[in-house]
Amino acid sequence: MQSIEVFQLLWSLKVPPSTLVCAWRILLDKLPTRANLGRRGVLLGTVCCPLCQDGDETAQHLISSCKVSLRVWNYCERWIGNVTVRHELITSYFQRFHLMGHNNRVNLVWKGLWVAIVSEIWSHRNKVVFNGAVVDAEEIFSLAQLKR
Repeated sequence: MQSIEVFQLLWSLKVPPSTLVCAWRILLDKLPTRANLGRRGVLLGTVCCPLCQDGDETAQHLISSCKVSLRVWNYCERWIGNVTVRHELITSYFQRFHLMGHNNRVNLVWKGLWVAIVSEIWSHRNKVVFNGAVVDAEEIFSLAQLKR
């Protein structure tokens, strides 16, 4: 799928607009992650991921390799009773986040869940950074279920 098709699919989902915008910014790598801010010359104490403290905080890390995010994806897989293939590239992860043997309508709901999860990961990250919240993968997944 080309980039245009990814975004057409994203914008066709029936999820709250703020959630869609967050996912759109994640897919474009336009969120103010610590790595992005550092590249723009913003002086930070660290570019380390605030959720896992292991690796630079990039959108890629935050969604596909952060230990906390991986626990969230594991909750999702157990909840739905299906294992998905995780991709390093965020756009590939979004594109291939579907259930084999199910129709397009079911998979649009499934992609809506993906959007809700990535949005909630970002939201939780902000609570940790700005409000001193405790990192909680189970809370992230629970709140993502409510968003979809």
